[in-house]
Amino acid sequence: MQKRKIMNYNTTNTNPQGSSNFLKVAVVILGIALLGLGGYTYKNYKELNAQKNQLIDQKEQLINQLDELKIDYEQKMKENGELTEEMEEAKKRIDALIAEVKKQKNVTASVVRKYKREIAKLKKQRDELYRVADSLRMANQQLTLEKDSLNADLEKQKEFTDTLLTKNEQLSKVLNRAKVLYPTNISATGVKIKSSGKIVETTRKWRTKQIRVCFTIPKNDILETGKQVFFVRVVNPNGEVIGTLDEIEIDGNMVKISSAEEVIYENKALKVCSFVKPADLDKDIVKGDYLIEIYHNGVKVGTTHLTLK
Repeated sequence: MQKRKIMNYNTTNTNPQGSSNFLKVAVVILGIALLGLGGYTYKNYKELNAQKNQLIDQKEQLINQLDELKIDYEQKMKENGELTEEMEEAKKRIDALIAEVKKQKNVTASVVRKYKREIAKLKKQRDELYRVADSLRMANQQLTLEKDSLNADLEKQKEFTDTLLTKNEQLSKVLNRAKVLYPTNISATGVKIKSSGKIVETTRKWRTKQIRVCFTIPKNDILETGKQVFFVRVVNPNGEVIGTLDEIEIDGNMVKISSAEEVIYENKALKVCSFVKPADLDKDIVKGDYLIEIYHNGVKVGTTHLTLK
């Protein structure tokens, strides 16, 4: 039997240098990949950190803008007293927003946008309030000017009215005085009337039976013509009024009079005599000085004296 020759084939790569090169390549590729991943991670970290810092800055900017709005309102309220209640409400809203923003821990872009919208609304509201407040202030200033002008006109009118009233009062006094006749040539004497009607004047007490008072009514073109009444009052040395003792009102007081003389006045000078007859000769006619007063239209228009011995 022929023996077969058996040959042993080894299939394993017995080249050590080839394996080593493969590992080196793999390590290099893995290192490059790790470096790239690390660089990308670091870049992302830097970008996120920058974004975070930017959002923090924007948060501070939001707070600053709200503070500026608040200060602006406070200044406006000092300068303009209009719509203070509405401005106070706006300030309260700003304070609430400031507190709300400060509480935000993780500020995001959406949060920043939200508060920017709120600030924009507040600024729009502020501008509208300022516009209305300025309009009201101008309107009030105009009203104040008109009021001052009206007050000045009223004051002038009052002065004119007061002047007119004063003139009317003065004119009324003049007219009232014009209605009063002030007699002249006033005289008084003791008289005795004889049975024949003859009047005998005397300065003796014991011969005097009556007291005659004469006066002249002056001419007056203003006073209406017609009946005029003059009242005579005779006071003896004892302070007693003698005569008829009727009463008339003078300045709110009742005054006793001795006689009344009614005349028809025609705006011409007129002489009038009044005779006062005592009720009791022995009691009323005494020695001494007598006071004689004449009244017309509620005014004392003349006086004179008489002395009986």
